[in-house]
Amino acid sequence: MSFMKVAKVAGLAALLCSTSANAAIVLSYEEGNAVYSGPAPIFDFESATPAFSGGSIVTGTLPSTYTQPLGSTGFYGSVGPLTGTPGILDLTTIPGDIAAFSFIWGSVDFTNNLNVLDASDNVIFSLTGRQLLDFGAPGGLPYTSEELNPIVTLTFTDGDLGLAKSIEFSSTNNSFEFDNFAVNAVPEPATWAFMIFGFGAVGTAMRRRRAAKPTLKLA
Repeated sequence: MSFMKVAKVAGLAALLCSTSANAAIVLSYEEGNAVYSGPAPIFDFESATPAFSGGSIVTGTLPSTYTQPLGSTGFYGSVGPLTGTPGILDLTTIPGDIAAFSFIWGSVDFTNNLNVLDASDNVIFSLTGRQLLDFGAPGGLPYTSEELNPIVTLTFTDGDLGLAKSIEFSSTNNSFEFDNFAVNAVPEPATWAFMIFGFGAVGTAMRRRRAAKPTLKLA
């Protein structure tokens, strides 16, 4: 898998070419903000999150263990030697094919690693904290800086559309923090069929209504 920068999107964008033909995964990087301004999250760890396993759901900051991501409020996910690693976020609980997902990547470290897995647990995409720092987040900054707490988005196109079934987070040092997962899914074929049927039924009813002619009743 190769990386090629193509344009900046509020910080950086890169095109990642997958090994499959006519397939691509687009990585977008945006600097974080103290007040979260990304897409509405599906998983924010504020309530029970059975889709997440292997890591820990924590809150606040514990020095040398985990740091609250900038823009995160309340609870968030963390993986590392002291909080469990790897952690898995199951995407199969979301109906439809995954077209894109985004999340806050907290206090980016070289030792952070993200893998996107398919239905057979094969890695279809991998990104390390070191690579993310090379792309757009300069080193030597405080962990709470906007640059080290980006909103990262992965968009799946062509042959990669719908392949993502889970996300694996791991870290050999404390820690990899993340929060506010937003997901864009393409409706399943059955859903499309139901929608098309519904539109057709509405159209038929409208045509019948137009075709009906008022009658004049003579006394």
